[in-house]
Amino acid sequence: MGKKKNTNPVLKILGVLFVIFMALYIASTSGYYESKIRDKVVITEEGIKEFESKVQNGEDIDITSFLNTKRPDYSSPISKLGDNVTKGLESAIFEGAKFVADILKSLF
Repeated sequence: MGKKKNTNPVLKILGVLFVIFMALYIASTSGYYESKIRDKVVITEEGIKEFESKVQNGEDIDITSFLNTKRPDYSSPISKLGDNVTKGLESAIFEGAKFVADILKSLF
C-alpha cells in the first residue's frame, strides 16, 4: 500500500499565515475599510442635544453644522505594523523582480 507522507506542521502554519496576510493586504490596499467608514454619518451626543434644543427654540437649523466631519482613526499599532511590513515586502518583491528583469535583459 501507499505510504502516507507526513507534512511539516510549521509549513502548514506558515501557509495559513500567508493566506491571512494576503487577505488583509488586499483588503487594505483596495480601500475596503475606508469605504465602509466613509459611508457612515457621525453625529455626536452633544450634536443631537444641541439640535433638539434648537428645534424646541424654533431657531434656524443647518444640519451640516451638527455632523462630525472629523473621521476617527481606527488604526492600531498592530495594523500600522502590518501596513509597514506589507510596504516593505512589496518594495522588496518589486526590487527583486526588477533585478531579475535586468539580469534577463543583459543575457538576451
